[in-house]
Amino acid sequence: MPGRVTKGAVARPRALRYRTGAVRRVVHRTETAAEVIGPLAPGVRVTGLTAGQFSAIDAMEHMVDELGPAMVRISTWTTGLYDIERAAAIRQEGRITGMRVLLDRGTFEKSPKYAGPLIAALGVDAFRCLSVHAKAIIVCGTRGAAVMRSSMNLNKNLRTEQFDIDVCDDVAGFYTAWFDALWDESGRSQDNRAIIRAVYDRWDPEAAKPAGKEGERPAQKPARVKLHDVAFDLSELGL
Repeated sequence: MPGRVTKGAVARPRALRYRTGAVRRVVHRTETAAEVIGPLAPGVRVTGLTAGQFSAIDAMEHMVDELGPAMVRISTWTTGLYDIERAAAIRQEGRITGMRVLLDRGTFEKSPKYAGPLIAALGVDAFRCLSVHAKAIIVCGTRGAAVMRSSMNLNKNLRTEQFDIDVCDDVAGFYTAWFDALWDESGRSQDNRAIIRAVYDRWDPEAAKPAGKEGERPAQKPARVKLHDVAFDLSELGL
């Protein structure tokens, strides 16, 4: 059952807790994403281990093929240009109706020569940056919604990887709310700490408690943002 906390009259999720149901357990070192993951339908749960023979972009394409056309949200620490170009090609084919990517700014904003080709492939509006290490893919399609959590970045890595997929509207909704909150806040601020506070305090009952005088929150100094952390010359993008 979903765990909730109440802030005033508004109930907000903190975590989703379910009794373990039927889970498809898969382990393989050579099969493709489609072969390892298998069919996806509402209610299916998959947990698996791979030898790195496929990447998160392969799993995403299989999820889209099973559940789409679909809106795709991706949170990842890093990606390769090839994987973004593949995602752009899938979108052009109509299998993806929209795409948003949260990337760690250490591998994006601070590397404009790397960021430029990614922007050229998907467009600048497809990316937002903050301090993120979470790897999650949310696919909301016409035939169901699913979330994959894994150790995989988008690019292929020949190392042991793990993943879990839930084809469940509740789980997809939980992760979508988290993703969209980070997306919105990272569009308003370049301050990583401010972004994280603004999002996670919504789920934290302690953060909602007033301190000092009734109804008064303690004053906080605004975090300083260094210009070189958030700025680069647009000419470096090579567009």
